[in-house]
Amino acid sequence: MTDKEIGDKLRELDRLYAEHANNQGKGDFAIQNKLRIELLDSFLALKPYIKKRTKLQWYEPTYNYAITGNPEYIEAAREDLAHIISQDADSDSSGE
Repeated sequence: MTDKEIGDKLRELDRLYAEHANNQGKGDFAIQNKLRIELLDSFLALKPYIKKRTKLQWYEPTYNYAITGNPEYIEAAREDLAHIISQDADSDSSGE
C-alpha cells in the first residue's frame, strides 16, 4: 500500500468508528453488526501500520473494545487515529 492509500484507509477507519459511535443505543443490530465487521476488517488490515505509529501503550485492546461499541474506547481509538493521521500530514508537509 502506498502512503496515500494508508492515509485514506486510516481516515475511512476513523469515519467507521464515528458512525459506530452514532449508532450505539439505537437498537438497529443489523447495522451495528455490519459496522463491527467492517471495523474489524479495516483494523486488521491497518494493524501493522497502526502498531508503528500509535501513541497508545495497549492499542490493540483499545481498538477491539471500540469495535464492541464502548464509547470511551471509540473515543480513544479515534483520538489515536487523529494522532497518526496528523503525524502523516506533518511528515508529508516537511518532505515537500
